[in-house]
Amino acid sequence: MTGRKIILMTLLAALLAAGFCLSAAAEEAENLTEKCTVKMSSHSERAKRITDGDYRTNWESAETENPWVTITSPDPVYGLYLCFQKKPESYEIQRASGDDWVTVTAGDVRFHHVFYEMDGVKKIRIRATGGEKTVMGFNEIFVFGAGDIPDWVQRWEEPEGKADILFVATHPDDDALFLGSAIIYYNTELKKNVRVAFLTWSNTTRRSEALNGLWTMGVRTYPDFGGFRDTFTNPTSDMKKAYKAVGGKDLVLEWITGMFRRYRPDVVVTQDMNGEYGHPQHRMLVRACTECWDLAADPEKYPESAAAYGAWEVKKLYLHLYGDEADQTDFDWEVPLQSMGGKTANEVAEEAYAMHVTQRGQGKKFGGKFYPFSVEEYGIKRYPNNRFGLYASRVGADTEHNDFMENLNGADE
Repeated sequence: MTGRKIILMTLLAALLAAGFCLSAAAEEAENLTEKCTVKMSSHSERAKRITDGDYRTNWESAETENPWVTITSPDPVYGLYLCFQKKPESYEIQRASGDDWVTVTAGDVRFHHVFYEMDGVKKIRIRATGGEKTVMGFNEIFVFGAGDIPDWVQRWEEPEGKADILFVATHPDDDALFLGSAIIYYNTELKKNVRVAFLTWSNTTRRSEALNGLWTMGVRTYPDFGGFRDTFTNPTSDMKKAYKAVGGKDLVLEWITGMFRRYRPDVVVTQDMNGEYGHPQHRMLVRACTECWDLAADPEKYPESAAAYGAWEVKKLYLHLYGDEADQTDFDWEVPLQSMGGKTANEVAEEAYAMHVTQRGQGKKFGGKFYPFSVEEYGIKRYPNNRFGLYASRVGADTEHNDFMENLNGADE
């Protein structure tokens, strides 16, 4: 065999070996959850509720000092994914060491969905800390073996720097239905610094669904949840009742003003002044956003957030479906997106809406016929999610009507 052939065969062998290694490294980690034994400090009869893959079921501890959950796996564990129903003020992840427990890491209390890398341990404990009586609960816990953790497992990031765009939605699922395609385009395709805030998270299941939906859209920065009650007052009543149902108008204005100041967005995008299909909380949120346009810029208003972040002048405020159609910013959400593997923004928004399992079968009647919620029906046909009106601007009127960021080049920050 010639030297040249030997060299070629050596290179081929090296490439094959490298290909094998890459293939092995790309193998997805096994979901070990169903193999594991789960025990709790209280209510252990409900253990299956947090390993059934159903976010609608959950386990919550009794109020006690240092509630805990232990997970025992027959196989080495390399990934632990926690989806909290009730997140304690502090907690820790521990591993078994003989008859003792050794702390691996302090718990991350910033997010309700948290992933932890593990090193092959077979027995793990999640333990609330602090020494005072508290409650801890989970919607779901997932356990993984060696390999690549699935893409659907969320690893959230904290917001950094000022935002280009802040999207403000009323409830989990309103983002996907009415704002989702815009969020996907600006956040995931254009890589703008996008923030998402929800007035209410409704309940712990819907909060998890909101996180699952945003993750599907490609959002990796953790959203804000206002914590207001999800209520439905009489659609024909004035906004006073809608504000009263969530604790008063002042609380809503204070929260939205705080969001504007904290994230310092150039652009704010929110829902329809008429509440899309008339939902009073949608209408309330939008009216509050229009008032906060001025409030956020006035350091005398809500001085606590002014002291923390400074006053802020949002440059542009867009409302879904606002104004005459000829003056609206109009997008084409049917264009394939490179960041989404050729899927359109509307297709991904529909996938995100599918994460809102509790909303399946929900909808409205029109002309006596019931129409379930979907992006196709409500975000495209009835309340086009590609049309937004410029309600207020500090950088002049739009002329191109095809970009939320129009006229912002060179705008003062």
